[in-house]
Amino acid sequence: MTLFDTFFSALASNQLLAGGVGTLAFGGVIYVLRAVPQHLLALVEKTAWTKVFVESLSNEYRDVDAFIEGKRLSFFSRSLEMKEGNLKTGFGEGLGLYNGVLFKYSKAKTPQAVAHFETITLSFLTRDRGVIERFMRECRPDEHKNSIQVTMFSAVGNDGGLRRRKRGLDTVFVDPEIKQRLVSRFKWFSGAEEWHATRGIPWKLGVVLHGPPGTGKTSLIHALASDFGFNIKYIKSLHGLAGAFKTGGKGDLFVIEDIDAISGALSRDGAGTGHEEAALRGSPLHEILNSMDGMLTPDGLKFIVTTNHLDRLDPAIVRPGRIDEVIEVGPLPLDCARKMFRAFYGRDGIDNYFPRPGAELQRIFSTLSADEAEAELARGVAVFHAIASRRHDAKNVALTP
Repeated sequence: MTLFDTFFSALASNQLLAGGVGTLAFGGVIYVLRAVPQHLLALVEKTAWTKVFVESLSNEYRDVDAFIEGKRLSFFSRSLEMKEGNLKTGFGEGLGLYNGVLFKYSKAKTPQAVAHFETITLSFLTRDRGVIERFMRECRPDEHKNSIQVTMFSAVGNDGGLRRRKRGLDTVFVDPEIKQRLVSRFKWFSGAEEWHATRGIPWKLGVVLHGPPGTGKTSLIHALASDFGFNIKYIKSLHGLAGAFKTGGKGDLFVIEDIDAISGALSRDGAGTGHEEAALRGSPLHEILNSMDGMLTPDGLKFIVTTNHLDRLDPAIVRPGRIDEVIEVGPLPLDCARKMFRAFYGRDGIDNYFPRPGAELQRIFSTLSADEAEAELARGVAVFHAIASRRHDAKNVALTP
C-alpha cells in the first residue's frame, strides 16, 4: 500500500479528522466562489468604465463641480453643499447621466495643514474617450471661453489660480514696434520645433521686458497670452522654479514679474545657510539658470520676465542663449499717447506733451474731461521744461571757472 493510500484509509476510519478536512475544503471552495464576483466586478470596473480625476488646484475643478450638479441623478444622492452663494454637489458618491451615458462621481476632501484639498473622481460607463473629452469641454461655462487661466506657483508648488478676461493687443498702449516684435517672435517660435531640433538648439523662448513702473509690461503680457490663447503660469517664488516649469505645456506661458525683487536671496552656491533655511530664503542661482537654460529646461518652454531695474539682475540671467529677447518698454511717445486719448474721449487731441508712462495717462484720462486732460498735460510740459532749464543752468554754473 502506498503512502497516499495509507493516508486516505486513516482519514476514512477517523470520522473527526474526516469532518475537519471536509469542513476546511468546503470553506476553501466557498471563499473562492465569494471572491469570483469581486474579481468579476473589478474586471468590469477596469474594462467597462473610464475614469478621470480632477483636483481642486486644477483649472477645471470649479467648472466640473458646477456641471455635475446639473447632470447628477438626485434620487441616488441627496448630498449638497453651499459654496459661493449657490447649492452645489456635496461630498460623497452619486450617479449622473451625460448624453445618455451613465457616470459615477465621488467627491472627497483631504484636510491639509494650510488648506483643504478636494478631488472629484468621475467614472463613465463607456470605453469611448471622446465622451469624456466632450464632457470636459461642455462643462466650461460660456463666460470662461473668453478668458485665460492664471495659475500661481509658490515655493511649495501649485498655489491655485483664477480666471482673467481676455484682452486684445489693440487695447494695450505701448510702442507698436514692441507689440509687433513680440507677436512675430511668438508666432515663429510656435512652429519652430523642427528648426531647433535640426540645429541642436533647445526649443525654448525667454523674454525680458524692462522699463519704469506703469509702462504697460503686465498689460502687454496679458494681451499677448489672450491673443495666442495661452494660459499663464505665474511664478510667485523662484524656489521650485524647475518643478513649476515641468508642469508646462505648449499652451502655457510662464511669467516672472519683478524678478529683481524676488531674486534678492539667490546665491551662486547656496552657501552659508542650512538646507531648510535656504529653501525659505531662495534657491541657489545655478538652479534658476539651469531651469531657464540647462538640463532642467523642458522642450517648448516659454517664459517672460519683467523688471524695473535691468541693471540689478545677475548678468548670467539675461545672457544671450538664456534670454532670447531683451525689450525695453518705456513711456508712451506722442503718437501712442494720441491713440490712447482718442480711445478714451472719441476725438483727437494732445498738442503739448512729453513722454509719460501709460499708467499715468490712464489715471488722467479716467478722472478728467478731455479739455482738463489736455490742460494737465500742457502744465506737465511747462514743468518739464522748467526743470530741464534749471538743470541746464546749474550745469553751466558748475562748469564756470
